[in-house]
Amino acid sequence: MKVGVIVFGSLPAGVKQIVYKLQLHLTPKHELVGMEIEKGTGTARYKELNINSDSPYLSDSMLMVSAYPGDDKWEETFSAVDTAVVIGNAEAKEKWDAYLAGHSSIRSLFVPVSIFNDIEGSVSSLGYDTALNSIVDNILRVKDTINSLKYDKPRLFGFSIDGSPSTKMLEDISNAGDGHFFAPQFAEDEIEALKGRIESSFTEWNTSSVLIYSAASAGLAKEKVVDNLNVDFKYTEVDEALCMGTNPTAADRILANDLTDEILTWVKQEQVTGQLAVQTDGIAFINR
Repeated sequence: MKVGVIVFGSLPAGVKQIVYKLQLHLTPKHELVGMEIEKGTGTARYKELNINSDSPYLSDSMLMVSAYPGDDKWEETFSAVDTAVVIGNAEAKEKWDAYLAGHSSIRSLFVPVSIFNDIEGSVSSLGYDTALNSIVDNILRVKDTINSLKYDKPRLFGFSIDGSPSTKMLEDISNAGDGHFFAPQFAEDEIEALKGRIESSFTEWNTSSVLIYSAASAGLAKEKVVDNLNVDFKYTEVDEALCMGTNPTAADRILANDLTDEILTWVKQEQVTGQLAVQTDGIAFINR
């Protein structure tokens, strides 16, 4: 059987682990084909995936992030394989569902991967824990620096998270980094409470704090919160690429292994089109 693998949206380090283990366990009985679509031209490329390094976890990924096929090109693009493993984020899931899962005779499996943990039906996603660790490490380094400097005003340092972080992600980052977070859907009373918490966090011994928000809501965070506080404010932008991490955390390594086991079961048992969902009691397969 010819099994195609394609990655949409983002490529956190744990995906490399999945691709490597699929190659290790599916061949030689099956042919594993990496699929990539060139941005702009829409040209589809297919390559046999082989282990090309003695240190697969340290080498470059065998697959790159693919562009999406044209809306009317999904069937044609995937017709080169017998079955397909589609690895992607929330946007990829929507497109897979709309253009492939319900409109093709090709069996396919969607695997949730998102540093933002924003995929409906999953309590977590591959890449999320690694992203949290990467961002929090940066926050703690900044906090160590600003705590060593004294200013006339308390210092508030903003972290603007690029991409589409969920409110849950902003909250998790702020909790792990001992900071505060702003979400654009906050009501006025929630904003007032946030300002109160920031002000009360400043003491004679603690003269700095951090505020986490999405890049899309940076202007609103400054207008609604920062401009109403008597603080010295600086901020930094956390690029989405910074969140990927060169090496997955232990939690993401475990999740990658669990997802791979389910993918292998799906391929070997020739199950119907569906998706994997990360749930509190393990990985679940959900029929399309």
